[in-house]
Amino acid sequence: MRRILTGVILLIVYGSLYPWQFVRAPLGAVLAWPRAFDSGDVILNILVYLPLGTCAYWAFAALRRMRFVLPILLGLVLSFSVELVQAFEPARSSELSDVLANTGGAAIGMLLAAAIPLRPSPELYLLACWVGHLVFFGASAWPVEITGVSIALSAAMPGQSFRWRGTIAVLCYLALLYRGLAPFHFVSPPASFNWRPFEAFIFDRRDDAIRILMAKLFWYGAAVWVLRRLSLGWFVSGAAAASVLMAIEIAQRYIPPHISEITDPLMALLIAAFFAALPRIVKVVAGVIRRNGRILICQRKRGNRHELKWEFPGGKVEERETPPSALARELREELGISARIGNEITRYEYQYLPRPPILLIFYDVAEFPGEPENRIFEQMVWEEPARLAAYDFLEGDQRFLRMLDKLPPR
Repeated sequence: MRRILTGVILLIVYGSLYPWQFVRAPLGAVLAWPRAFDSGDVILNILVYLPLGTCAYWAFAALRRMRFVLPILLGLVLSFSVELVQAFEPARSSELSDVLANTGGAAIGMLLAAAIPLRPSPELYLLACWVGHLVFFGASAWPVEITGVSIALSAAMPGQSFRWRGTIAVLCYLALLYRGLAPFHFVSPPASFNWRPFEAFIFDRRDDAIRILMAKLFWYGAAVWVLRRLSLGWFVSGAAAASVLMAIEIAQRYIPPHISEITDPLMALLIAAFFAALPRIVKVVAGVIRRNGRILICQRKRGNRHELKWEFPGGKVEERETPPSALARELREELGISARIGNEITRYEYQYLPRPPILLIFYDVAEFPGEPENRIFEQMVWEEPARLAAYDFLEGDQRFLRMLDKLPPR
């Protein structure tokens, strides 16, 4: 998350100091108080710094109490520094009210991250952009916009076939082409191509800039995500989406009133890099093996991570494995048994700070031939469920231990 936080800071600095043409300024121009209150400016400043507070909270999650303080301090220091430099940029105004709004935006972002216990993910990004997209488009959204939202959100639903995911990707890109090439009225000679990123956003009317930005963040995030759902890598997906958007931008040179610029392909690449940098949740499976009213538990070897802690046998789900197949493999490797994996009992997230969160999935082991043998553990014990609380279990398993009395006997 700290790489993402660094990227957010760089984007804020780039946009705040653009076009980077500095001159000497009188002392009174530095951090002046505005003569008139501009609600649109305040809202824009809050929205710009809100991701800073959210990312800073996640980046400093391991610091416990300081994760609530550092995002606000970072927003204050960054905003104050930027406003000081803006005093020497003729196209900008250096105002104390901006420092307050920016710091407030960072604080709001931090509070949202703390109050909503959601793991940062591409799905959460799409949902946030979808909400912002509808808020700023409102009732004026045309049918293709709503259709595109439905397509992209359905892509996040698990259990779809490859053909269905491919159909979703095709529909998403057809909608992108429609948005980019409408009204399909080509003229000559072509307009110029703007190679300066984000210039239109920076100098456009605030309301229009926010509305267009939210729409593009959603659409280009969806364009990258639907390709990732086809088992392409994040950077391949980003490059493919950027290539399509670049082709659209070149065609827009002939379609007024579109503005042909490098911003859209660059946004697709940045979104793909953002998705790739998100902490990946590791799936960990564990098997509940029961016999004669007892459960098999295992103790980790001395010298390993979490040494001598007790756990249920299992392990990490590898790439392209399903959780049941991963558990069957782990039980073969750890216990030498060919088990038939039964129903899923429960799943939940847990985080061993400062490591990324893991998703713990517990399965009932329906049956297994033979006798489990200890291949990697310090020791193994068949124990009654009521006595498991006396063992020093992994912290991540504690929640499951409290559920054991609700399991049906077998």
